[in-house]
Amino acid sequence: MSFLALACALGALDGGMGLDAGVDAGARDAGVSAIPEPTWAQRLVNATTEAERAEQLLDDGTHVRFGTKTHGPVHVWRPRGYKPEKSDLVLYLHGFYTDADAAMLDHQLARQFRDSGRSALFVVAEAPSWRTDPTYWEDLDELLAQVAEHGGAPMPTGKVTAVGHSGAYRTIASWLKSPKLDRVVLLDGLYAADNDFHAWLAGDEKKQLFLIGFDTTQRTGWFLQRYQDVGRLDEVPYLYDRLPPALAKQRLVFLSTHRFDHMGLVTEGRVLPWVLHVLP
Repeated sequence: MSFLALACALGALDGGMGLDAGVDAGARDAGVSAIPEPTWAQRLVNATTEAERAEQLLDDGTHVRFGTKTHGPVHVWRPRGYKPEKSDLVLYLHGFYTDADAAMLDHQLARQFRDSGRSALFVVAEAPSWRTDPTYWEDLDELLAQVAEHGGAPMPTGKVTAVGHSGAYRTIASWLKSPKLDRVVLLDGLYAADNDFHAWLAGDEKKQLFLIGFDTTQRTGWFLQRYQDVGRLDEVPYLYDRLPPALAKQRLVFLSTHRFDHMGLVTEGRVLPWVLHVLP
């Protein structure tokens, strides 16, 4: 079975709100009447085996989906002409009300990765789909080892960037202890773990945190009160221009958007490609 067929068979409806939304309101916006038991991610993890592997050769790149024993599927997308010695590693984690297969398909992540124009190996792994879910990938090194073994391509030598939407902050917070993580992008995802992110920034002056806020704009403002030197953008630009040199060097960048709501950040196909494009 191809990864597309499997995603259609196992994936759930996409949607949702921020973590501060109530269960009923969030489920209604997600197009479901109640949070399923087991949840979207739990169902997919339970149904995934290590024997699963599918590879698709596309006009613009190669997509590999492989299964793991206890962590669900992992998607690896690399652009055409991928050169590991000139590429970064981008790890993407979805938010609530979906799973890795459904996010890959419904959010058209391969297209968004392609549209970024970034030379990178892109990885989509399982993340919590509701508050009751565990953190499926607590160990970043374990995920990287799986990708190196089963991803179908040499690992890149550039920076390691974790991009998380909404509740994905939980998984990323567990990765902050890894010295391999160079950069974090939270797409409306700063809901908790503030002290962990503060400590991560303070521990290494080369680390970079890029925050995009919609529902989390006010809360992110509180987080930023500790810092005097913050790069700020008022809105997502209409063109995929590079960041101004001074802003690109900032270790902490905050963008507050009104053009894209909580789900639009990852479903509209504009914000994710843009942020991946402009990262130094």
